[in-house]
Amino acid sequence: MKLSRAGWNNVIIFSVMAFILIINMTNNQLFSENEETTQSAQPYLLGEHATILTLSISPNLLIERIGKTWRSTPAILQAQPLEQMMLSWQNSIGVTVEAPPELDQQMALVVKVDLAGNEHTQLLNLYATDTELLVHNQTTSQWLSFPLAIFSQLIPNEIFSS
Repeated sequence: MKLSRAGWNNVIIFSVMAFILIINMTNNQLFSENEETTQSAQPYLLGEHATILTLSISPNLLIERIGKTWRSTPAILQAQPLEQMMLSWQNSIGVTVEAPPELDQQMALVVKVDLAGNEHTQLLNLYATDTELLVHNQTTSQWLSFPLAIFSQLIPNEIFSS
């Protein structure tokens, strides 16, 4: 096949365009459905892109965002454990529970969270059972279930030892 220089340039241009179209079509088919199903099946504790401004655990502890760091009042937790605790709050993914078992309301650990962009404070009740951690978001009336091990990441033992 004998083509001129301009002819070969056109062949290369059209083949690259066809290759790009094939990649885009297969990429949309592979990833668009999977991302939607995983996000809807596993909701985040506070929202996927939620930015916590303050977190108050009962009347004992207040944690505030100071720039990109955190400060607790009283200073029970130091920088590293406090940072890990707040990352757990932002990244925890649970399972939605439709009808939780009967729980004693007096046994709930009440947590108030102020999020950036929300004018209402999120009120959360945490219930640690024998097998799981149940969280009731009073603002959205949603119940979430987490493995019991996540409770010590959300609420470190140092908070109760003081």
